[in-house]
This record gives sequence, structure tokens and C-alpha cells, in this order.
Amino acid sequence: MTYLDCSIPKNKKRILQIISKLKEGVEISKELQIRNLLYNEAYVDLMIAVCLGHKCNIKTQDGDALDAEGNPVEYKCIVKKNGVYSGSFQFHWLSKEKIAKYNQCTHFYFAWRDGFEIEKIINVPRDVLMPEIIKKAGPRGSTAGHKSFSSTTIENLVKTRQAEIVYSSKKLKK
Repeated sequence: MTYLDCSIPKNKKRILQIISKLKEGVEISKELQIRNLLYNEAYVDLMIAVCLGHKCNIKTQDGDALDAEGNPVEYKCIVKKNGVYSGSFQFHWLSKEKIAKYNQCTHFYFAWRDGFEIEKIINVPRDVLMPEIIKKAGPRGSTAGHKSFSSTTIENLVKTRQAEIVYSSKKLKK
């Protein structure tokens, strides 16, 4: 395992700088009535909403945002690690209530993120993915359900014209 020695004065100073900037960001978010900026990486939803010009939901329930027509939409994101995208887009806690929430959304937006930069966003109509999500719902409406989609699966939807790239920073490298 790797540990950061916080007793070293130089490290301690840098960590305190990080904490200070996080506090500053939280204070700014409070001015915008965003209560949970750091909870579940809520700032990522803000990053996506800014790229798409959406109205971001600043609460932790319901759809992640409203699109330009006022429709609820859901965001999912994967992160570049060590210069490579890996992992999958996750739909967790697929209870009866969560499925109902997803059914209210018109689209799902899948984002590829490198640190604090969104590199690509693909828009997938809800009806393209809902049959697979519903199949993975928790038994008897419980939260035990889970469905994931690989980045390749989402990208292939663009190739088959079932989805579209709606944002690209033009820097995306696999």
C-alpha cells in the first residue's frame, strides 16, 4: 500500500491548500443553493450540465437535470485512470421506485471524464436501454437490482444510430 505522510511539513501545507480550496468551492456552491457539492461527486453532474446547457438538479433525488425542453434526464459517468478509460456505467439500487424515476427521463447521458474535464457525452434515448435495465430490477421491487453498460456498448449505439455524441472536447484518447 501507498500512504501519504501528512507529518511532513511540505505535504501538510499542500493538503491544507487542497482543503482550503474545497472549502471555498463548498461556500460558492452554498451561494448557489447547492447543498451537497461533494456528496456522490455532485460536482460531476454540474460539469455535465454546463457542457450540455441543462438545468442541473441540486438535490439528490429525481432526475439529474432537465434538458432544454424541460424533460428530466439522467447522467452516468466513467473516469479516465492512468490515461485509460475502464469500468462501466452503473445503474445501482434498481428498486421499483428507481425504475419509475428512470422511466420519467427521456434520455440518458453518458460522459467520459478526465479529472475535471468532460471529454465526451453520448445521448441515448431512454427506450433504447430501459428493457435491459428493467430486466435487472431487484426482486419484488427491492434495491438489490444492478445493471452496468460498458463504454464499448454505449459507443456501439452511436455506430448503430441508436444514440448520438452530443459533446466532445476533441481530446478523447482511449
